[in-house]
Amino acid sequence: MTTKLGVQMTPWSNSRDLVQVGRRLSDVVDIVWVQDQVLARNVYALLGALAQAGCGVGTDVTYPIGRNPIEMASAIATVGELMSDDRELVVGMGTGGALVNSLFNKNRPVTVVREAITLMRRLWNGDAVELDEFPVLGAALSYRPGAVAKLTYETSRRPDILLAGVGPMILAVAATHADGLISASNLPTLSRAAFDTGRFDEISGLDIVRKKRPADAAALRLVYGINVSISADREKARTHARRQVALVAGNPALYPALAEVGLDVGSAEQVKKAFDDGLGIAGASARCSEALADALIISGTPEECIGPMIELRDRAAAHGYNEFYVGAPLGPDPVEAAELLRAVIIPKVWPDRQDGRR
Repeated sequence: MTTKLGVQMTPWSNSRDLVQVGRRLSDVVDIVWVQDQVLARNVYALLGALAQAGCGVGTDVTYPIGRNPIEMASAIATVGELMSDDRELVVGMGTGGALVNSLFNKNRPVTVVREAITLMRRLWNGDAVELDEFPVLGAALSYRPGAVAKLTYETSRRPDILLAGVGPMILAVAATHADGLISASNLPTLSRAAFDTGRFDEISGLDIVRKKRPADAAALRLVYGINVSISADREKARTHARRQVALVAGNPALYPALAEVGLDVGSAEQVKKAFDDGLGIAGASARCSEALADALIISGTPEECIGPMIELRDRAAAHGYNEFYVGAPLGPDPVEAAELLRAVIIPKVWPDRQDGRR
């Protein structure tokens, strides 16, 4: 059913709990993806701990905005040294979301991503890299004119770089510079509602990526994330899902996409108003309609979630996705969610995985 399967975690829980989740699922998933949220637990420290625990790991997603890709390349290469030879290291990258927007000025963010991809790959190859070749990064990070960067050690891995994004410019960079594309079901243009339009390839941007992919390039990896919130306690799972959806619904830049796929823009506007009124995420999530929450995150008991997850898996596969992950928030208690994924969800949705990785 799938060539690769992963699980995505948010860095909002205790680091030891997150490593426990990764270890518990390591024999049934290929990759543990960790979100990069600059004010939460550090993504690279978590990746190192998960790699040492025997997991394949990836960033889903990191970003070079407000970061130095030289340090990013070294951090990722260091994680690669901690991994077992039979495990994969992947870099998911984007331009950053609402939190990044609130902290950093974004000057030509898509160009920053494109330059970062090239710079990081050349460092992993052992090249002495002239930083003048990266003018947008150089202006943002104050690289010295004429400076040359070269890692002081040989890297044992060359990670694939997969991009996440929904705009035509970032999708074009994914087609021409990256190894693949990450698509998460909690974004309107990648959601179940987008499939329902009958125009998924157009709305999601898959048609742009396929059109612009060079004929001589390797086949594009297409990874689809199924965002869930699972618990034995149905109401806790659904409440936790609304908290996550509020972070999407509170972003007015996504309102045209919500409208295009027929989702509840009015509810999203009430969510934003709650944030504006200082009610915080609890107040904002209380104004998120159940219809909007259900459209973007599958939530409830494991038995309730299995059918919708299978539906999304099959619909994504019909559009060419052949890698999947079970996406954040996972559930109000990540350790409980891991046990439910292992014992109930994965054996039903990916039955070839119930006895270990395939």
